[in-house]
Amino acid sequence: MSGITTPDYDFASLSPYDFEVFVRDLLSAQDRLVYSTYRVGADGGVDLKAATEKGWVVVQCKHTPSAGKGTVLRAARKEAGKVAGMGFAPVRYVFVTSAELTPGTERETQGVLAGVAAAVEVYGRGWLNAVLALHPEVERRHFKLWISSTQAVRAMMQDGVFLRGESRIQRIERNYLRFVHHETCAVAELALEKHGCVLLSGAPGAGKTTIAEYLLLLWWHRGFRVIVDPRTVDQWWAWLEDDTPTVFFFDDVWGQTHHQDHGSRHHDTDMSEFIESIVERRSNSAASKVLIMTSRVQVLRETVRLSDASRRAVERLVHCHVPVERLPYDVCGRVLFNHVHLAMTDPRTRKDLSVGSWWQQVAGHPNYSPRLVEIVVRRNRARSARELIEDLEEALENPHEIWGATFRVLPPLDQQLLLTLSLMDSQVVEWLKVVRRLGDIPSSDTHVDAAVERLNGSWITKAFHAGRPVLALADPSQRDFLIRYLSMSPGAMTAIIKNAVTFDDLIPVCRRGEATELEINLRLFSTGEDLFRSVLDTCAVELLAQLRKLWDLDPCRPGHGSDRELASLVEDLTLIVRFHADRHAAVGAALPADWFADALRRVTLLVDGQTMTSIEPLAELVTEFAAAIESASPIWQVDHSLLRPISQIHDVISFTWARHEPRIAQHQSTGYEADLAEALVQYANSLAGLGLRPTMDTYSPADVDAYLARHFEDYDPGDVAEQIDSIEDVVGWTFTDTRERLAPLLDAEEERTTSSPARAPTVLPRHTPVSAPPADTAASLAALFRSLGESSTPGKN
Repeated sequence: MSGITTPDYDFASLSPYDFEVFVRDLLSAQDRLVYSTYRVGADGGVDLKAATEKGWVVVQCKHTPSAGKGTVLRAARKEAGKVAGMGFAPVRYVFVTSAELTPGTERETQGVLAGVAAAVEVYGRGWLNAVLALHPEVERRHFKLWISSTQAVRAMMQDGVFLRGESRIQRIERNYLRFVHHETCAVAELALEKHGCVLLSGAPGAGKTTIAEYLLLLWWHRGFRVIVDPRTVDQWWAWLEDDTPTVFFFDDVWGQTHHQDHGSRHHDTDMSEFIESIVERRSNSAASKVLIMTSRVQVLRETVRLSDASRRAVERLVHCHVPVERLPYDVCGRVLFNHVHLAMTDPRTRKDLSVGSWWQQVAGHPNYSPRLVEIVVRRNRARSARELIEDLEEALENPHEIWGATFRVLPPLDQQLLLTLSLMDSQVVEWLKVVRRLGDIPSSDTHVDAAVERLNGSWITKAFHAGRPVLALADPSQRDFLIRYLSMSPGAMTAIIKNAVTFDDLIPVCRRGEATELEINLRLFSTGEDLFRSVLDTCAVELLAQLRKLWDLDPCRPGHGSDRELASLVEDLTLIVRFHADRHAAVGAALPADWFADALRRVTLLVDGQTMTSIEPLAELVTEFAAAIESASPIWQVDHSLLRPISQIHDVISFTWARHEPRIAQHQSTGYEADLAEALVQYANSLAGLGLRPTMDTYSPADVDAYLARHFEDYDPGDVAEQIDSIEDVVGWTFTDTRERLAPLLDAEEERTTSSPARAPTVLPRHTPVSAPPADTAASLAALFRSLGESSTPGKN
């Protein structure tokens, strides 16, 4: 026992069910037996059971932290009277209470229970704490013990970095007592332990973030620094490279309601590289850096479809991808009970909620989600049982309207602020950026400040990031409602369009209104979730004119700007072509030929003004152009009016290569073959697809072959093998030397691959239909809800 610190918990932070599960886990660890939960409430004298060679061990749990001697003895007498009705004779009977027992009370309780089994044991709070010291893994898992005060949560915040610090902390403080551990939590914990990463995906409100916060608390308790939703990419790498054990948490990692609604063009690539680094570190050493991510399943499917970088990242995460599907019926019921138990303190209300079967319809409803329950119960804290039940039923039948009544009575400025915020970054937005996009509504900043104060705590959260005030929607379900509201409100949508400040402001708007019949692959939401299709057709003239205007205002000018800025400008131009195509059914949606001709002249001037001294940035630039064209070129009919603009952009790419490649070769004079070889390994597929090839009189194919043959060991053999056909297509030469030297390595790689077990495909969760609960589960939950009427003191909140 030397060196072991005995905890001193009063267990008051646990619900009756939590206490029973805690005792089960503690006794299982201590006795090395498998105890199973039997039933909560009217259980016939049995809470836990374990089978041994000699017979059954029965455990009765009494969660009475403040009970005195008389209460404990009365409970023991009552349980002793139930033993005869068990239908079997236990060989060992264990009576466990959370009350503080004196030695005398313990002896008297044993006397009351004498004769119920060959061996009778009575344990109280002191014994529980002493045994818990021997099993820290049990203490770590039951975080409600050690986080039973706001001080613990605040300490975690002070030790870590929280982008939305106060709102995140408030959420954890509010919800940790309502948490119910279930199988998916254990699967996620194992994945994070084993792989150093876990990706939790599921439907909105399924409980992904709750599980993630549970993991966050566990790893913080192990001594890990907590980093939540970091914004600055450079800072990710600084935290990754230092010596402090760190758990990173990215909530809604690829966007909250739509792919890339986090506001960063390069987020997918940055995130993919970060995931790769975490995975590689876990492969090479102990997991001192671990990564927790959540994603809505529809956003995950969309980002995998639209982003090669994200697809590769998800493929790397296949073994640590944990779908969060519909919770089991008993977990749904216990989550509901915890919310009601802690929120409803009025004795009359609790008694009314303890009767009837209203909870069965809630827990078994197809639209049930923990978040919906949380929202409804929290806002009904001071109301009657009947009003609470009616609100729950209404919210379940129409979950998207849960915010409708309160939104529609807000002042116009408040509404416009929320609608603007819903289309911006899904994490936080600088206050000033929101204000700039409110147009002429506010006559002074003071009015916006007043709106923020009115909305703070209910619709939005405000904080500071890098010394600047930032805003965020308080709950993702509010974002869902606001997006749907915009889809049915042409006036509100027109205001959003007219108040856009940058081209990027309108990309998330247009993305939600894409024409599915023009897609190469059908979008996930081809049955009505492309919410903006109709409203944008109504606002097509204003939308497309504003897109062209904002593109014209781009600061990239001839003679200025990097190749990255140029690539971004061309990407935006191809998106304009695409977004015009999406509005093909709307009046006035044609792409003006004179405007487009001027736009191409501008791009051509910018291309001509670029200074490049290496073939690699040139290859990267034209690859960026090609990617933009590909994203803007659905399968259209051969006579489609927008095929010509796409073809003209392709001509700009050819012009770019023909203009710069000779200059680069002339500038290098020597070593061009090495420069070209390195670029070809990375970009040959794109160059071959575009029909681009180096000028014949600027290089020797044989010299490029010789360079690759000597240096291809510097590359991944698989990358070279994948590119070799495309490289030969580009240069018009067969690389004999390279193929001969590559063959042995490829044979070894093939042998290694075939001998390794096949990796499981990436599987995304599907909706799980609700099935009838087992009879014992229903009985257990019924007893749990009946207990609401037994006491008006629910415990700590």
